[in-house]
Amino acid sequence: MEASSSLSSAKRPAAVVTSALRCWSYTEAERQHLFRVSRLFITSYYVYVSYYGLFVLDLNGVDHPTWGNLGSNWWWKCVSVWNLILQISYFIYCTVFIDFADSGPGKSWKKLRLQQSKKIRDFIFVSLVFPVTIDVCVMFWAICAVNKPLLFPNEMNNWIPDWYNHAVHTNPIVLTLFDMATTKHRLPKLIESTAGLFTLSGSYVTCLLYNKFTTGRWVYLIIGEVTASLMEVIIYFAVTAFIMPFMCLLIGHKMCSWFSSSQMKGKHKMS
Repeated sequence: MEASSSLSSAKRPAAVVTSALRCWSYTEAERQHLFRVSRLFITSYYVYVSYYGLFVLDLNGVDHPTWGNLGSNWWWKCVSVWNLILQISYFIYCTVFIDFADSGPGKSWKKLRLQQSKKIRDFIFVSLVFPVTIDVCVMFWAICAVNKPLLFPNEMNNWIPDWYNHAVHTNPIVLTLFDMATTKHRLPKLIESTAGLFTLSGSYVTCLLYNKFTTGRWVYLIIGEVTASLMEVIIYFAVTAFIMPFMCLLIGHKMCSWFSSSQMKGKHKMS
């Protein structure tokens, strides 16, 4: 009896590993269907996060000296919200214009524009979604590790629950990496990706500067803490809004290229 129980316990880890890797033993069509369903769940998840942020959280009622005079709807000036909108838009676009067009009813006429839709998807992901998500989320948690009140005052926990904070600043990294690993993205030209990324970064910097001139305060306390002159402000935005996202863009190009080549090698082995 002891020998049989020990034998069965030894088989359990192998069974767990086998079931975890079973997905990769599916045919290519089965895997793509599974990934489409996963993206549908991700889209539904982001829709709920948006609903919760817009209609459940009462951020207009925030009464804090740091945030009180930023005006109504101040959260639209936060880069994390811009990134959340980018994530939501991307996954909705993938679900509606690519996954549905590739597998849903009426696909005969929708497939005519499918390749163009994929080209737009790849540009948005490589140029905007990946670099902005990695930059925003990593910077948020890095600053919180050093001095959290400068970025997220402790009093904000009274209005924003921990799970929503992670939904905005943690989960996007996981979901972005999942999409990169399960979708073959064709890389756009680096100069085109850089132009798109810098256009978005410049738009957000303009939003922050406009808020500073109209309210007299920065949206983020850390900007006022680390900058005391015009030159320091220029250096701060050059590093945080342009140089660091560009580094993330280069990393994204390398990773997308690696994942795409790995997927091609996997297809050749299966064939």
